Amino acid sequence: MQMGKYWSIVWSMIDESDVVLEVIDARFPSICRSNRLEQRVIEMEDCNLLIAINKADLVPRSYVDEWVKWLKNDGITAFGVSATQRLGTSILRREILKASRRKTARVAVVGLPNTGKSSLINRLRGKKAAATAPIAGHTKGKQIVKVSKSLTMFDTPGVIPVKLPEKHKNLLGLIPVTRMDDPISIAEELIEQFNEISPGLVAKHYEVSDNIATFLDELAMKKNRLRKGGLPDDHAAAITLLTDHIKGRIPIRENIKDPLRFK
Repeated sequence: MQMGKYWSIVWSMIDESDVVLEVIDARFPSICRSNRLEQRVIEMEDCNLLIAINKADLVPRSYVDEWVKWLKNDGITAFGVSATQRLGTSILRREILKASRRKTARVAVVGLPNTGKSSLINRLRGKKAAATAPIAGHTKGKQIVKVSKSLTMFDTPGVIPVKLPEKHKNLLGLIPVTRMDDPISIAEELIEQFNEISPGLVAKHYEVSDNIATFLDELAMKKNRLRKGGLPDDHAAAITLLTDHIKGRIPIRENIKDPLRFK
């Protein structure tokens, strides 16, 4: 299905809802938000916008609080949550019901792929209802989930803005590792981005030198990713780094005082 058709599904679900819940990645809030989507919801008279800063377990609590305050100053109500760790989900559910004007709230859950929309819906429901997978873009069509008598949620497909830079797509894990044509180049670019955000952090995490020219070689040796003859397998090392990042194992996050959105 083409991205334009995904957007059509998202817009139709928003039109049927009285609350729109935008789910963003707590590590990179500024580049997860969709100005186009948020503006449309804000202009609707009978719909409220909430933001769930998901994967909050991957960053410090104080960091999430800063973003909640930052978004509040922008006129948007946000909550830090973690679908996997059950953090803040009860509060979020209560606030969703408060934001609704209907006896049964109808909520469109929107956001980029890999932000954890389906996992969050399942956590709010208390058992598996929406399909989930560790692959970005798993939800392909319209899914209606009856969370309770007072709450119905629409799980929308993740849509990627056309203008989102390729480097930000990689940072957000929007491209599944299995679909990458050149994992080594993407991994090296990702290392450069990590160093721009937090110099030396990724080298310290893996306990290798901060030289990008030898980074993957050293990582391959450290992780025993070797080819015949004991040579380092840079491709395997790149896959390791990319997978670790997508699964949140690398403690990286953008600087709220220098948001990636404006770079």
